[in-house]
Amino acid sequence: MAEIEMPGDEVERLGTLLRRVMELIDTKPAGFNAADVGPPLVRSGSNFDKKWNDGRTQVKRNSKDLKDACEAIVKAFADADNQQAQALKGDDGSNNG
Repeated sequence: MAEIEMPGDEVERLGTLLRRVMELIDTKPAGFNAADVGPPLVRSGSNFDKKWNDGRTQVKRNSKDLKDACEAIVKAFADADNQQAQALKGDDGSNNG
């Protein structure tokens, strides 16, 4: 039987970080106000925020897909681990070894 090494902690951490990216990606709810950057940059700040809308939507969608995939991978390996442990114990829970 082949041994498969899966960095579960890292994949789980990636899912957590992607969730955080999704929380922080919206600048308006985070309190962004272009005027706060000062008079010389107000127009640039506003322009960036408006143009970032499309990118923000795409990054959020992709981050959600990746986060969901991380969660599915971690769950699939945990389920496989549990099934293998049960198989080693035997169907009736006794150790026939």
